[in-house]
Amino acid sequence: MSENLMDIAQVAKYLQMNKMTVYKLARQGKIPAFKVASEWRFRKDLIDAWLMNQIKDNTELKAIQSAQRVNKTVLIVDDDVMIQNYFERALQEYTVIKTSSGEEALKIVEKDKPDLVLLDIRMPGIDGVETLKRIKKINSRLPVIMLSAYGTLQTNLEAARLGAYTSLAKPFDAQEMKSIISGALETASSE
Repeated sequence: MSENLMDIAQVAKYLQMNKMTVYKLARQGKIPAFKVASEWRFRKDLIDAWLMNQIKDNTELKAIQSAQRVNKTVLIVDDDVMIQNYFERALQEYTVIKTSSGEEALKIVEKDKPDLVLLDIRMPGIDGVETLKRIKKINSRLPVIMLSAYGTLQTNLEAARLGAYTSLAKPFDAQEMKSIISGALETASSE
């Protein structure tokens, strides 16, 4: 690949965005891109020009992002208080609601209508997969990211089949986790 051409993964890394966000921007024609066979390609010089144009509108962009972030609520469902506290510290730009049970999470989803749910797979009472099933009955469009220290392929496939946005394995990489959360929120708000 020539030095001037990049694929989605390279552009995502270059722009510090989630790959899904780059894909959606390309598909919507909001970022300069073209297809080679079925793969998106990006010219670095055009990406740089696009980025400079975005920076010019930075004041407006920051105001929009700030307004969006302040209004976003993330529900953390994990029976481990240390994990809850980790997310609360890591996600200071969002309103965070914490609970340790699937039963309580369902009540919060109905009452408080969070914008995203981080859901542990293994919990006492109803587990994460069953909680996911019930959340999707309440709000099928609510993005749910599954959390697991013991994630098996079968459990992750079941969660994906039931509509989970993705799964994250513990321990979490903070940058990757924030990127995935941001991508899930962007995807949900653009639907």
